[in-house]
Amino acid sequence: MTEHPRSASRNTSNGMHFEPKLDWFGKTERPASGIFDGSVTALQLQPGFGLHTLNATANQSYVIDGQRKPGTVLHCFLEGSTAARLDNRPMNLGHTSGGAVKLVLTSIEETQRFWRRSDPGEYVRKISIQMSPNWLEGNGLCVPIATPTGAMQRHEWYASPQEIKMLEALASTPRFSSPVTRLHAESMALALVAESFERFSDQSTNSTLSKRETIQLSRIEALARRPGPVPSLAALATEAGLSQSGLRRLIQSVYGRAPLAHIRALRLEMAYIALKRDHISIEDAAAMAGYTSGANFATAFRRAYKVPPSQIRGGH
Repeated sequence: MTEHPRSASRNTSNGMHFEPKLDWFGKTERPASGIFDGSVTALQLQPGFGLHTLNATANQSYVIDGQRKPGTVLHCFLEGSTAARLDNRPMNLGHTSGGAVKLVLTSIEETQRFWRRSDPGEYVRKISIQMSPNWLEGNGLCVPIATPTGAMQRHEWYASPQEIKMLEALASTPRFSSPVTRLHAESMALALVAESFERFSDQSTNSTLSKRETIQLSRIEALARRPGPVPSLAALATEAGLSQSGLRRLIQSVYGRAPLAHIRALRLEMAYIALKRDHISIEDAAAMAGYTSGANFATAFRRAYKVPPSQIRGGH
């Protein structure tokens, strides 16, 4: 297999591994041998709780045109993207080169048409974790209301360094055939789901957000993460359709801190991930976090992560 120029961690073993009880692929949808060069896995870790990984290049066109049953999926593309539609709407899943890694959680309550296409030469490294409604209910978990895309609920956020570490470990495992490997996979998949729902819990600890407030918060954070200088309170408030006092109340009620402190925390997290994964320069990391002074950035970084940015960039 030809080494992929953008990924030193690319899996070079060929093979596919499927569990018959997991409904990732219908009988007519399962990729035949030779379609992908790399690793494709799908397994059931618990009843109603499954893992699907793809770390491979498509040798030829591959299309799925089937049904996605009710339930929730946690998606993460570590590299690459693929065309996918749910209920004939783009799912917008993928990883932009040089961008931060995102986790995306999608949830549907009714069966919908699912379509996906892989083109020849397309390389993807991704992880998906499937949760059935019964599994969620049995574990006392509920997907919070989010901005709907058609009949689909969608949440997305930037992965933390610890989450990326687990995702990379799952993506680089070619098979999950041994009991110990499966236990490790189950542990990491559960940890990723737990951290996702803990994030939802943290966001609603001090406030039960309405649908409108959830949308407003999403717009505020999306603007805050855009490249460039840190947006002003006025710009953030305008983006969300709030007054500046309303913006302060919303951020304080959800996160227990002032808007500027929250935006700085989001920017520092982006810088941390870029330093760790992409080894960008300290100057570029400072700019990403919204600092014009490298010294001020280093001070804020050490305060947040207890280590200097140079140590994270060096991979020690």
